[in-house]
Amino acid sequence: MKYEAIRPAIPAVLLATLVLVPFLGKAFTMDDTVFLFEARHALTDPLHPTAFEMTWFHAPERVSTIVPTGPVMAWLLVPSLLAGGSEWLAHAVQLLMLWVAILATVSLALRIGLPPEWATASGLLLVASPAVLGMAGTAMPDVPAMALGIAGIERLAAWRDERRAGQGIAAALLLGFAPHARAHLVSLLVVAALLLIGDPFRRTERKERPWERFLPLAGAVLFAAVLAVITHDSAPGAGSIVGTAIRYSSIGQVSSNSAAFAMHWVLAVAFALPWIALRRRPILKRYGIILGSTAGAALLLHLAHGYEAPYWLAPVAGLGAAALVDVLVDGISRRDGVQLILGLWLFLPLPTAIYVHLPPKFLLASAPAASILVARAMAARPEIGRALLAGTAALGVILGVAILRADSAFSGLGRQAAGTLIAPAVASGQRVWYVGHWGFQWYAEKAGARYFNSTPPYPAIGDLVVSSVNSEPSLEVEEMDALFRIRRVEDRQPGGRVMSRKAGAGFFSNSWGYLPWAWGDDVIDAFDLWVVSPGARPAR
Repeated sequence: MKYEAIRPAIPAVLLATLVLVPFLGKAFTMDDTVFLFEARHALTDPLHPTAFEMTWFHAPERVSTIVPTGPVMAWLLVPSLLAGGSEWLAHAVQLLMLWVAILATVSLALRIGLPPEWATASGLLLVASPAVLGMAGTAMPDVPAMALGIAGIERLAAWRDERRAGQGIAAALLLGFAPHARAHLVSLLVVAALLLIGDPFRRTERKERPWERFLPLAGAVLFAAVLAVITHDSAPGAGSIVGTAIRYSSIGQVSSNSAAFAMHWVLAVAFALPWIALRRRPILKRYGIILGSTAGAALLLHLAHGYEAPYWLAPVAGLGAAALVDVLVDGISRRDGVQLILGLWLFLPLPTAIYVHLPPKFLLASAPAASILVARAMAARPEIGRALLAGTAALGVILGVAILRADSAFSGLGRQAAGTLIAPAVASGQRVWYVGHWGFQWYAEKAGARYFNSTPPYPAIGDLVVSSVNSEPSLEVEEMDALFRIRRVEDRQPGGRVMSRKAGAGFFSNSWGYLPWAWGDDVIDAFDLWVVSPGARPAR
């Protein structure tokens, strides 16, 4: 990184630290469990973190067939596992990776010509993106993937300009690791190639630069491929990143995910709203794009949900699409090669539209580019830019904290249920089974419970079963007519929701809803303790 980037990055680093330190002890949530189990396996088989079985639906499966990601997050969580599954250590690693992303974003902003004041703004905008703060409170690989990606691009830009061997090697390693954190970052190599080609509007520049400039990019491809071979699960019936991604992909997901992609740029990332505020006149002149995008979003929502679709969100998606289009159109009309490359970077998550979902976390790979774009636009209009920066940062941090608080309540209940319903029973010598995933699965197994699969062995008479209402899959009680409920732990307190179909919130999956946060009065989650009586059968 540029040494000169350290001072401009300090405000964003301090802001991120101030916001996230209170949540270092937050319970593990959602898909954290998968990566924690991978890290646990990596302690004995470090090169093959996915080469084991776990239950994620109703029966044990090879993890390499259900997780389309590489080994990076498992390796980063090893210190947490060595410390007994420490939450604060896992979240401290996320904070450290966010610091890396901030420093790289600010450094890249300086390299493309932003003055220090507005390079600082790019770092603050990155931290003020609610999706970034929300994912920094998890043990999932999205923040590390973002950090590896932006650091790799920054080192590549340094190599392009200065041609130092260390810069090229660092770029190759960072960009090679990035797709092994989140697979869709393989598309970042296209952005890297455009960056190396140079300004697309200057033919002389393309001729002047020798072919050697592509060596780090070739090294990144080679390194990523070698790492894939080395860490591949070679057991019979094992999966691969590509195969698993295909398994969970379908053309039927495109309508919902495409609408979600446009909405997230408005609701979950500090991009579309400040961009539109800065560029409202040219955007409003192209009102046909806004109207067409809104109509298209309404159609996509209808295709995904029928007449029960949340049509009121169509204008939100329309604004997001209009902002994305304006970045490209304005960059081309002004022959601004930097803006064009950064604008194309924003579309990095779009290929995941065929995947099972497209949550806000997939946009983190492009969040640094969005932050630099908005900072550049603010620098062009500094009077309104400063006020807009303050407002955007404040609102973004408020929403980010609201997401962290809501997720803390959601995930904390699973930790509480394991501590009150499972651990005491196991300590007294009873055999306890559980049904449910997400963070609860980690705590349930840590407390000594065993997963109640749809395949044998089954609970015996007198055994206890703990089931979750929201931590999918739930226990189908109508097929368990010999289970009798003894106790329930639940939270129905009205407040913020990040995973609530009733409230339309789906921060971790747009299959639950499109809002990153919503106010709700439905049950956050509930955990039931059952005793097994004669005739009990497994859920199907």
